[in-house]
Amino acid sequence: MKPITLRMMEALADRMVLDKECVIYLQNMRNGYEGECEFGVLMESLKSPHLLLHDLYFEPKFSGSIQIDFLLLIGNSIIVYEVKNYSGVWIYGEEVYRQGNMERSNPLIQLARTKNNFKSLLREMGYSHITVEAVVLHIGKSFTLLQAPDNRNVVLPTQISDHLAKLNSYQYPISEQLANLAQVLPKRTMDPPPFTKMIPEYSFEALRKGLRCEQCGELAVRFSQRIYHCQSCNYKGRNRTAIKSAIDEFKLLFPDQVLSGFTLSKWCDGTISPSHCRKILRK
Repeated sequence: MKPITLRMMEALADRMVLDKECVIYLQNMRNGYEGECEFGVLMESLKSPHLLLHDLYFEPKFSGSIQIDFLLLIGNSIIVYEVKNYSGVWIYGEEVYRQGNMERSNPLIQLARTKNNFKSLLREMGYSHITVEAVVLHIGKSFTLLQAPDNRNVVLPTQISDHLAKLNSYQYPISEQLANLAQVLPKRTMDPPPFTKMIPEYSFEALRKGLRCEQCGELAVRFSQRIYHCQSCNYKGRNRTAIKSAIDEFKLLFPDQVLSGFTLSKWCDGTISPSHCRKILRK
């Protein structure tokens, strides 16, 4: 499932004009999400016995919060993965990657912090003797990192095949301790707080109104009884689907507001009457 911040930004992108900084931020989030999806597909190809946990967020008692993209339990070890989906040619630095005037923090710095905090969580849970490794995996096929040192904690796109081959060499079952941990960890996870710093200010009145096409995502829908017709991609879908999407999107952007029939009608740009909207909400 997409992170809530990404869903909010995508909803706003169609209903208001984003400034350049927000557009770049949205694109980076989309790239990150697409990279995680691609990594998930890679892990499905693993033939060795393993367990894979995804999108974990913890708030331990004795360390800082922990957000983990992927956690691979294999053999007697745990591998913490930080997945990056960068593109183009970058130059490696101890603190940052550089591409012209652009800089990105070296992901190894955050990864080391995540690993240490996770090990602290394991000690808190009584699993202090488990081996924990941490890897930054660069999944973007067009990504090149110049001057990168030989570091087993960094997997570049050209090294992914060898990394998977190494994982497939684990032909024995995961330990009983890891299997038990895999059952316990999801119970300790929490919903991460949405990162709202980059979300622009918005109001109901200022946002563009309309129903969203489930095929292309555009707000270009016309209704006719039970079927809607998208004026952008010519797709025809069920009214019920478009209305449910509109309700979900309103609740995403305005979680503290009560949704009335009048408000839902206005949110749908008047394509549905307030009385019909009240019936929909009662159902």
